[in-house]
Amino acid sequence: MGLSSVFFMNVIILGTKRKLLPVYNYCRDKNYNISVIGNPKANHENDTDILTSIATNDIEIIPDIVINMKEHSSYLIKETRLNEKFGLNGNYSNTFFWSKQCQDETFKSLNIPTVPNESDTVIIKTDMSGGTGFKICNRKNAHGFYQDYLDIDYIVSCHLYSDGKTWYHLNNHKIWYEDNCPSKSITPCTLGEDYDMIHESINKLSKHLHIHNKLFGLQFLKSKDRNLYPIDFNLRPFGGYDMGSYDTDVSKENWCNYIFGNIPPAYIDYHSQVMCHYTEKRLFGYSPVKRLKTDIKKMRFKVKRYDSILLSI
Repeated sequence: MGLSSVFFMNVIILGTKRKLLPVYNYCRDKNYNISVIGNPKANHENDTDILTSIATNDIEIIPDIVINMKEHSSYLIKETRLNEKFGLNGNYSNTFFWSKQCQDETFKSLNIPTVPNESDTVIIKTDMSGGTGFKICNRKNAHGFYQDYLDIDYIVSCHLYSDGKTWYHLNNHKIWYEDNCPSKSITPCTLGEDYDMIHESINKLSKHLHIHNKLFGLQFLKSKDRNLYPIDFNLRPFGGYDMGSYDTDVSKENWCNYIFGNIPPAYIDYHSQVMCHYTEKRLFGYSPVKRLKTDIKKMRFKVKRYDSILLSI
């Protein structure tokens, strides 16, 4: 019996970030029993008062599902341990899920093009998310994991869902850059000339990684010299998900339905686009935005599917 046929559920939500609000609201509307595990004294800018006010450090229910939308290793390991404790699917102890260096090594092993590491000027990358933790320096002074510092044309974020057997490609989000600072973005959008390389990369990864019942994404960087590289795998939805920018605000779909057992459709009809203009120049990080939603002639987006049959490499 799938989750979609269950009328009552015990749900553990890990964390108090805004990104979890759609899940919380969905569960509340369904009258599910919700337990938010997190720091009730949390004071991060991305926390929400609604979840913080009911957060606890105690596990008070036996969950039917554990939902985590943070890719930090401590959260993924905690999620994995809870799944193991209560006999649920989902093991995210693979270092790939939070280590950019491990991701780069995996891309190479799968013959997926990666950012070169040859120039004098490099970018040091940490395992922090949200456009933070980067440093530009001369190769002679670099340490840790680093790659060439490229001149960015745009970054494509591909939104995906996996039910444990199949990966579903739901949406694309594109951010253009000026002087390596985000300038504007649009969603949904098509892949154009990048289609083949992106789908080939996703297909290879779907045969290598086991992901159960999660929204996640893969980012690709297009350099000014027209080369395309995967740069970041995120085991969470991208920023803007809490505003419905990829599902409820631009289509009739609610991606929470997938988390709770419904299979994504063959096509998603998008009736609106969201464009954001970044109001300040910030290197890599995202400044405040002016968000504009416009109605569009229906965009029928084919939800490409990838069988997640694990293969050895």
